[in-house]
Amino acid sequence: MENVLLGLGLLAGLGLAIAIFFLPNAVRYSEKIVINAPVEQVYDNIRLQERLMLWSAWPEATGSTCSLENEDGSVGARTVFFDQGKRFEHQEIVDLKPNQKVALTLNFINTYHRPFHLPARLFGIVKWTRALQVKDLEGLKQYSELKLQKAL
Repeated sequence: MENVLLGLGLLAGLGLAIAIFFLPNAVRYSEKIVINAPVEQVYDNIRLQERLMLWSAWPEATGSTCSLENEDGSVGARTVFFDQGKRFEHQEIVDLKPNQKVALTLNFINTYHRPFHLPARLFGIVKWTRALQVKDLEGLKQYSELKLQKAL
């Protein structure tokens, strides 16, 4: 019986060691959404930080604060989110073509050093982060489309 328990313990230890060294400690993903509102309106809702704070899910969900990097409303402008003074997320405008195209990235990078990345993966931080990113984009869609309905 002791040999069986010892064997199971060694097997579990080996599995943990493999997980520590072979599971990635960084996660990256992207999302897209279609918004049925005039591009001029969506353009300003995305590019201007004041409007961003009216629809973004991040500040409330994380208790974060934010600041602006680079010129507001232009390609390269970033709204940077901080938690207790530590930067953890940003939204960056990557392409603007008035009345044609608005493109942005929402970047959340949380790198855990081995072996601390295991609890984050096992207990759902990755799913939570992605769900919040989707909620953020849905907030933009809802804000933009509701604003259009009020204008009509």
